[in-house]
Amino acid sequence: MNWRIPVGILLLLGAVASGWAVLTRMTTGPELQPEIGGRPDYLLNDFELVVLDATGKESFTLRAPRLARDPVLETMDVTTPVFLIPPKQEDGDAWKVTSKTGWISASGDELRLRGDVNAVSDGRQSDEVNIDTQELNVFPDADRVDSPVQVTINRPGSILRGNGLDVNLATKQYTLQSEVKSRYAR
Repeated sequence: MNWRIPVGILLLLGAVASGWAVLTRMTTGPELQPEIGGRPDYLLNDFELVVLDATGKESFTLRAPRLARDPVLETMDVTTPVFLIPPKQEDGDAWKVTSKTGWISASGDELRLRGDVNAVSDGRQSDEVNIDTQELNVFPDADRVDSPVQVTINRPGSILRGNGLDVNLATKQYTLQSEVKSRYAR
């Protein structure tokens, strides 16, 4: 008997067994999911996006050169965003917020802005306010803003600096947490 026939049969059986093992693993193994932070499921370039709240009113408008959506977390990363946040009440001010990068939660109720963040109110209902920081978290539906790092607030006649910021945009109440310094200017 030729020795090649039994070796060929063994190789054929090995190939069939390994193929069967791979197919079984694919159908019964752990659920296949893309990696978090992997390839986005869609990209937007040079766009304007209007996000509505649960009642159908404008929550915020976003303009940016690039947006990438994570398919697993359903969050969005944005490059050099410009957020336009309308007032929730008639006596409120609209805000324009810019930064180097931005992140939007899956539900659109939280915006995280990082790098040279600047927020400016339009001053229609009260004095214009200008906020500068490196990190700002915006909660448009809750009409709230916070920052865990150093913040500078410029208003006509005063400059406030401090660490940690909480702002209730509805009541126009600003709270600096620590190391607060104030300078009055004419």
